[in-house]
Amino acid sequence: MADTLAALRSLMSSHSPPLHALIIPSEDYHQSEYVSARDKRRAFVSGFTGSAGLALITMDEALLWTDGRYFLQATQQLSDQWKLMRMGEDPPVDIWMANNLPKDAAIGVDTWCVSVDTAQKWECAFAKKQQKLVQTTRNLVDEVWKNRLPAQANPVIVHPLQFAGQSVADKLKELRRKLVLGKARAIIITALDEVAWLYNVRGSDVSYCPVVHAFAIVTIDSAFFYVDKQKLSPEANSYMEENGIIVRDYGDVSSDVVLLASNQLTSCSSTKGSKGNPKIDVRNATYIGNTASHAVEFVNDLIWVDPGACCFALYSKLSADKVLLQQSPLALAKALKNPVEIEGLKKAHFRDGAAVVQYHVWLDKQMQEIYGASGYFMEAESTKQKKQLGTKRLTEVSVSDKLEEFRASKEHFRGLSFPTTSSVGSNAAIIHYKPEAETCAELDPDCIYLFDSGAQYLDGTTDITRTIHFGKPSPHEKSSYTAVLKGHISLGNARFPNGTNGQALDILARIPLWKDGLDYRHGTGHGIGSYLNVHEGPHNISFRPSARDVPLQVSMAVTDEPGYYEDGNFGIRIENVLIVKEGNTKFNFGNKGYLSFEHITWAPYQRKLIDVSLLVPEEIEWLNEYHAKCREILTPYLNTSEMEWLKKATEPIAA
Repeated sequence: MADTLAALRSLMSSHSPPLHALIIPSEDYHQSEYVSARDKRRAFVSGFTGSAGLALITMDEALLWTDGRYFLQATQQLSDQWKLMRMGEDPPVDIWMANNLPKDAAIGVDTWCVSVDTAQKWECAFAKKQQKLVQTTRNLVDEVWKNRLPAQANPVIVHPLQFAGQSVADKLKELRRKLVLGKARAIIITALDEVAWLYNVRGSDVSYCPVVHAFAIVTIDSAFFYVDKQKLSPEANSYMEENGIIVRDYGDVSSDVVLLASNQLTSCSSTKGSKGNPKIDVRNATYIGNTASHAVEFVNDLIWVDPGACCFALYSKLSADKVLLQQSPLALAKALKNPVEIEGLKKAHFRDGAAVVQYHVWLDKQMQEIYGASGYFMEAESTKQKKQLGTKRLTEVSVSDKLEEFRASKEHFRGLSFPTTSSVGSNAAIIHYKPEAETCAELDPDCIYLFDSGAQYLDGTTDITRTIHFGKPSPHEKSSYTAVLKGHISLGNARFPNGTNGQALDILARIPLWKDGLDYRHGTGHGIGSYLNVHEGPHNISFRPSARDVPLQVSMAVTDEPGYYEDGNFGIRIENVLIVKEGNTKFNFGNKGYLSFEHITWAPYQRKLIDVSLLVPEEIEWLNEYHAKCREILTPYLNTSEMEWLKKATEPIAA
C-alpha cells in the first residue's frame, strides 16, 4: 500500500500540470455502483472493499470517504496511512478540498469515472479559491496497477421476450416519444442496466449484475450500441440488425459523441428505415407514432444527458447550451415493471423462498449435530463440546456456499445477485459484511446469525434478509429484533396517497426503534431489477434527500429492510421485496388515489426471536397470515421433512 501511494504521488508530481491532489472514485466509466474486478481502482489503492466510497490522495495525506453502512468495515480495512472520513459527520470531499488544498491547486481525476453532477459540484466548490479540476492525461491508478486484470470478451446474451415482456421496437418508440417531448434529437445512454433493458440484452461483465459494458446513443431515427464486437455471436449480430441497432466499437462512443454534437452522426442503415427506427426529419417535425407530422414545426436540437449517470468526459464533448441535463427517461420506464416482469419476479421469489427454507432446515440440523445447539425452535444454551481436530465445522463462507447450492438447483438460476452477507455475532454488525474464506468466523450457536442474500433468475432478481438464532437469545436481542420486525410490518402494511415519496415513508420503519432510542445508518428500501441490478433506481425509501426525487408508483418493486446494529455484539436486519399496487381504501380523499404494498418474498420470521408481548393484535394477525401464505406457496417446492419443518416454523402465534 505504501509503495502504491508513493508511485501515485510520483506520477502526480510529473503530471502536466503537477497535481496537488488525486481523486479516485469507486465508479467505472458508466457510474456503476458495482464494478468489474479490473475497475475496482479505489479498492486497489486503499484496501477498502465496500461498494461505496471515494479516495483522495495529496502529497502528504490519504483520505477515504464512505457512508454509514461501511464505517466499521472501513475502520477494519484501512491501514494507518489512511484517514477515514465519515459521510454525514465529516466535511464532504469537495468542501474539504476547497478548505485544505492551496489556492490555485490542481486536482486530478479521470473524468470518465465521475458524473456530470459530481464534477460540476466540485468545480463550483473549487472556484472560490481558484482551484481547478484537471482531467488526467491517463488513469494514474492504471499506471501503477501492474497486475490489473485484462478486459474479457464475455458474450452478449439476447434476453427473450418471454421474460422481458416488451419488445425493443416498443421501447424505442416510447423513448423517442419522450425525446420529442423534451425537444431532444438524441440521448446518450451510459448506465449499464439501462442499455441492457432498452436493447433486451444481458451479459456477465460485472459480477452479480447481468450487464454488458456498453454505451448507447438513440436519435429520432437511429439506435447505436457501443460494445466490444468480439462479444457478439452471429445470432446476436442478427438480432441487432433485425431491431435496427447499429453496432459500433466500444471506444467509438467518444468520437461519435463529437459527431453527434455537430449533428453529423449518421448511418446508411438508418436512412433505409428499419424495425423500430422510423425515419423522421428532426429539423422540422413532430414525432407521432411511426409517422412525421409537419403541421406543427419546432426545432428538436437538444441532446439528452443524465447528469447522475453520464461521465463528465463525454459531456465535455458537447455544447452545454445544447444539452438537456435531466434524469434518463429509461430510469423510470425500467422501474415500472410490466405484467410479464411482475409475474416473473413473483415466480422467482417462490423458488428463491423454497431455497431459503431448505437452507434453514439444513442449517438447523447441522447446528444441532455439530455444536449441540438447541436449534431453530428450542430456546436453550448450547451443549458445546470440544471439537476434535478434523471434526466438521461450519463457517460463514461454507454455509453461504450451501445456500448458493440450494438456489442453483432452482429453475432459471443464473447466479447470485450480490455477494452474500453471511455473518455471525459481531460480524453481523458490519452492515455489508462480506466473509472471506481465510478470515471468516465459525458459526456459534450462542450468537445471532444474519444472512442477506439474493439470486439472479432469468425471470427476476431476488434479495432477502433473515436473522436467526440457534441458541438462547438475550432479552435485549429479542426486543431489538421485535422492534425491527414491527418497523418492517408497519412499512409493508402502509397505505399512502399517490405522489408519496420514499422519504415520507421511511419513518414508518424507524418509529418502533426510535421508541427505544435505537436506529440504523442505512436506507430502508431500494428498487430491484428484473434479471438486472439488485439495486435499482430511481426510487428508494430512505432518510436521504434523494428519496424525495421520485414518488412510489404502481408496479414498482422496492425492498423493506430496517435493521439494528450494535458494534462488537450483533446485527439484525429483516428484508422482503414488495410490489407497489393500488390501495383498497374506504375513501379517496382529494381523488388522489391510494397505494399499498404486496409482499412477494416468502420465508418465515423466527418465532423465538420475537417478544410477542411487544406486538399489537394487528401485527400478530399479519404475521399469522403471512406465515400461512408461506406454507401455501412454498410447500409444492419442498420434500416431506422440509414441509414438516416449515409447518412448525409457521405455526400461528396466539394473540
